[in-house]
Amino acid sequence: MVWSIELKGQRIYLYLLLEFQASIDKGMPVRMMQYVAALYDHLVRSKTVDPADGLPPVLPIVIYNGDARWKHSPEIFDLIQPHPAVLTEFQPKLKFWLLDEGRFSAEYLEGLQRVMAAIFRMEHTHDTEDAKRAIRYLGQAVAQSPFKQTIDRAVMQWMQYRLSRKMPGLPLPELDDMLKGTEMLETNIDQWKAKAVAEGLQIGKLEGEARALQRLLSQRFGTIPMAIGERIAAADLAQVEAWFDAALTAPDMASVFAPTAN
Repeated sequence: MVWSIELKGQRIYLYLLLEFQASIDKGMPVRMMQYVAALYDHLVRSKTVDPADGLPPVLPIVIYNGDARWKHSPEIFDLIQPHPAVLTEFQPKLKFWLLDEGRFSAEYLEGLQRVMAAIFRMEHTHDTEDAKRAIRYLGQAVAQSPFKQTIDRAVMQWMQYRLSRKMPGLPLPELDDMLKGTEMLETNIDQWKAKAVAEGLQIGKLEGEARALQRLLSQRFGTIPMAIGERIAAADLAQVEAWFDAALTAPDMASVFAPTAN
C-alpha cells in the first residue's frame, strides 16, 4: 500500500507493509525485514525507483488480534545474540509498529469514534451482549464516516465473516439488510444465544443421566462391557432415561438393553 503524505512540510511517498497476526511470533522482526528487503528489491528491479535518488521510506505495521498480549520486541536488533561492540554498527536495524488490538479498552475505543477503533472493539468481544454493543458502535462509526459510500459494504462483509467464526450457526442477514441497520442481526444473536443455552442444558442433562446410569449398572451388575458403554455414549436423553428405569428392576445387565416389545 502506498500513501502520499505531507510530513514536516515535505510531500513523500510512504510504503505501508501490513501484516495481520492472530498468534504471537517472536521472529516477526525477521519476517518484516524480509518483506522490506523484497519490496526494495522489486522497486529497484522494476526501475520504479532509482537508488541514486534514494529509496522511499517504509512503515512496517503488524496488526495483532490475539487474546494474549504481545510482549516480544518489535526490533530485529534485539534478536541478535550478544557480540563484541565492534560488530554492533554492522548488525541489521529494523523496527515494526505493533498494533496490539487487545491493549485498547472498550471505553477508549468508543471514545475515538473511528471505524478502525470499532473494528478493534469488534475483534475482542467477550459475550453476546458485548458483541451487540460492538456491532451498534461499528454501524454508527461507518454511518458517520466521510468514506461511508466506499467502505460500508466491505466493513459489513468483514462483520459477517467474523461473526460466522465467533458464533458458528448464527443466522446472518443478507448484506443489503445489514446495511440498513443492525436490529435484525442483534435479534438473531439473542435467538442464537437462547438456542445455545438450551442445547447446552440438554447436553448437560444427558451427560448427567448417562453417568447416573453407569453408576447404577456398576453397583448392581459389576463391570460395564465396552460395547454397553459405547451404546450409552451414543444414545439420546430419552433412551438413557428408559435404560435407567429398566436398570432399577432388571435381573441382569443384558435385560436392561434387551429390545422392548411394542
